[in-house]
Amino acid sequence: MKHYDMCEALYALPGGVVQPRRKPVTVPMLVAIVGVVMLVLNSMIPAEAEYANLKSAVVLFGAVFVAVGVVICVVRLSGNSNSPWHVQDGCFLKKEELKFVKERSSHVRDLVRKGDFTTLRSLPDDGVSAVTVVIYSSPRSGFCAAQVFEYFDLELRPVDEVKIVQ
Repeated sequence: MKHYDMCEALYALPGGVVQPRRKPVTVPMLVAIVGVVMLVLNSMIPAEAEYANLKSAVVLFGAVFVAVGVVICVVRLSGNSNSPWHVQDGCFLKKEELKFVKERSSHVRDLVRKGDFTTLRSLPDDGVSAVTVVIYSSPRSGFCAAQVFEYFDLELRPVDEVKIVQ
């Protein structure tokens, strides 16, 4: 599925309303630091039989936190994936995917064309990706962008243009 086409359309909005940005590495770094602190605290716990389970748990959680934090940091720093950033709100756009059956295609397209995203979100999700609506919305303001995709020839293709409501 070509999500990048939708993001490129968002980046091309006049005035630079949406820009590509990398997600920060502060949270994964904090997770890794917490893991290191847990491993240091493990060395301060006495090596007695009654603390064996506690020491094992602290080592396990500390090692997992360090590994997860480091892996996410490396992925965010070395990857070339950018996320859409809403400049006026100062936040990343939240992505949602709604999936519907083929029979609802015209109704879903009409709702997107009207910009009625509350009704669209209230429709029951069918779980079948014959018609998929990708929505990027700002958690702070009313900015919302949506595009309808349909399943054709073993891939999802865009059916309509990106609808933007500000």
